[in-house]
Amino acid sequence: MSAVYDNWERLVSATIRREELRLSALRTPSDVSSASLSSSSSFNFASSSTKVSSFNNSSRLPAVGKSFTHDQILLATDYFSKSNFIKHGRSGDLFYGVLEGGLQVVVKKVDLSVSSYLVNELEILGKVSHSRFVPFLGHCFENGNNTFLVYKYMLNKDLSSCLSYRGIAPDGIKVDCQKSTSLSWATRLKIATGAAKGLCYLHHECVPPLVHRNVEARSILIDENFEARIGRLADVCTEKKERHQNRISRLLWLPKFRASEGGTAGSSNAMCAYDIYCFGKVLLELVTGHPGFDDHNVSSINGWMDKVLCYINTYDKELFVNIVDPSLVVDQDLLTEVWAAAVVAKACLNPQHSKRPQMLHIVEALKDPKSVRFSTYVRSWLDGQLGTSEKTRVTEGMTGVGTSQANTNAAFSIGDSKSEEVYPIGDISDLPNLRIYTYAELLAATKSFRSDRVLGEGWFGRVYKGWIHDKSTSKGGSQSPVAIKKWNPESLQGIEQCTSEIWMLGKLSHPNLIKLHGYCWHNGALFAVFEYMQKGSFKNHLFGRGSSIQPLQWDVRFKILIGAGRALAFFHALKKPVIYRDFKASSILLDGSYNAKLSDFGLAEMGPSDSQSHVSTHVMGTYGYAAPEYIATGHLYVKSDVYGFGVVLAEVLTGLRALDVNRQQGKHNLVDWIKPHLSDKRKITSIMDSRLEGKYPIKAAVDVAQLTLRCLASNPEARPSMKEVVDALEHIASAK
Repeated sequence: MSAVYDNWERLVSATIRREELRLSALRTPSDVSSASLSSSSSFNFASSSTKVSSFNNSSRLPAVGKSFTHDQILLATDYFSKSNFIKHGRSGDLFYGVLEGGLQVVVKKVDLSVSSYLVNELEILGKVSHSRFVPFLGHCFENGNNTFLVYKYMLNKDLSSCLSYRGIAPDGIKVDCQKSTSLSWATRLKIATGAAKGLCYLHHECVPPLVHRNVEARSILIDENFEARIGRLADVCTEKKERHQNRISRLLWLPKFRASEGGTAGSSNAMCAYDIYCFGKVLLELVTGHPGFDDHNVSSINGWMDKVLCYINTYDKELFVNIVDPSLVVDQDLLTEVWAAAVVAKACLNPQHSKRPQMLHIVEALKDPKSVRFSTYVRSWLDGQLGTSEKTRVTEGMTGVGTSQANTNAAFSIGDSKSEEVYPIGDISDLPNLRIYTYAELLAATKSFRSDRVLGEGWFGRVYKGWIHDKSTSKGGSQSPVAIKKWNPESLQGIEQCTSEIWMLGKLSHPNLIKLHGYCWHNGALFAVFEYMQKGSFKNHLFGRGSSIQPLQWDVRFKILIGAGRALAFFHALKKPVIYRDFKASSILLDGSYNAKLSDFGLAEMGPSDSQSHVSTHVMGTYGYAAPEYIATGHLYVKSDVYGFGVVLAEVLTGLRALDVNRQQGKHNLVDWIKPHLSDKRKITSIMDSRLEGKYPIKAAVDVAQLTLRCLASNPEARPSMKEVVDALEHIASAK
């Protein structure tokens, strides 16, 4: 016990010394939380509780805020009545109270058996101040056996409560925080930005930087105006990047699941990068509406994160829709913001400390989330997180987020634009079949790119509907509807893929390929003018809901599949085969008669030569559609497209998306789930799209199921060619 007593006395001495320095105005923020970390390695926090009585001299504690009397505390809390009890905190019980004048407060009745929290929290409160911290009002050291801290009451409790509303606060006090359905995206973004600003102050304005170490939804308090205020400051400490950390900090309470952060809880939690990792989890909760980190179960949390993170990438926003909180009401414009925030969250969750964005950049990104994808400023750290230079092509990349994710997404990596070309493109100005439009023509066609002309939006930019005069007619003649794809000038990968698409469509022509009329360069921005497809995307008809979207009949689905299959077969039959590489329902556009036309050729790749079976390339595409051999090895076969076609066949049969985390466990991946059903004729009807209402030939459905199974064969050599697939579909269609 002598060693314990010696260390406890050292702690008391250090506390007194800090107070003397404070009173003499010699200390700076760099001294915060440093003196309390001087105890020796033999210090045992649990054993020290026997010496608490020697530490009840409140005159030794830093006097921070207003000094309340014991009577004021008792009256405010109704003598700590049960009805005013809020919860048990790790450093003491919390009670609701009302001071004279009506100010609502929270009173913490400090548990002196863990008095190091009291020392550290008062130390921090005395030295740091920011509008994003929970307002600390004062203290009461009057009673020798009890110490009380007084904070302003946060009317909307904490973020965890707002996302998992339970009706009435535990203390019976009515609160304004309602179901997550009332938390609009604007409010969620406001909360995230506010919390980020508070952490930014600790990381970038304090010298040396301070680490919060307890960032989670429950430590972000929400006031009456839904402004975020950071609480739980007792764990704040100076950032320690070196290997050996001060001993006392290891003894502070930390949730067990934090060891999953990518380092040991004792070594990584005193780094600013640790706060950023935890903040990434909070952002995921705001995006998904899933309070996924409340139970502190490491395996449960990691499993949930692995499933969610595979849906977040900088290439395919359509896939991301599957994980957005279904209670959020967002239009296309807001959805882009939600998507961008999710990309920021994924960057924060990089297992490598050095590759996470700094909190200063996170604040900038959240101020204008739509800039995350394209802004040169923000892309500099986002690309750094992905391990690429600014001149890279970012797809659903191998970001290495999560423990098991790195292997799962190993194929979805990033290729250097200098070392790998999507297509051996030439000079697009040397394409006589294409018209070169003026920027003025495009402005007139789209009414200056008016928002009500937007047809769709993606990572590349937006697509607008316009009306263009035909060159063969006079200016007063008829106009034709067109779709104008506008690539963002700051998206280097977008410009590259756009150029590839323009060059390919300028060289190739087929009835089932989208027709390109021409293009326009203006101030570094690239525009492509396509024929207008009245019925939009095949994907919308398959999965869309609403009175404006009618379910496709069996014969129409067949017609679309045959048309899209012919386009792929055309590519594969070229003297130098072209592999589409990213075939999916959203790539199939429909004209007014439901004729299918393939679009989006930015990822198309030249196929192998006669002496080769495959080409080796960085895997790029959409999760859920890529062939297994491509994901595993990076070997791209012509028949890798056949696998993607098989996935679409499965979607057409079932009316279900290839990936959907909202389906019950074991059914998230459509192919894995229905493969056993496809080989059993008796089970076919159980998986058919209910919107068909049974109006399909049973034999035809069985034949398509068998064809789907062949297309999804694990070995590419076992799959049919696209010509064989088209022939089979035409045979089934004609066998009515």
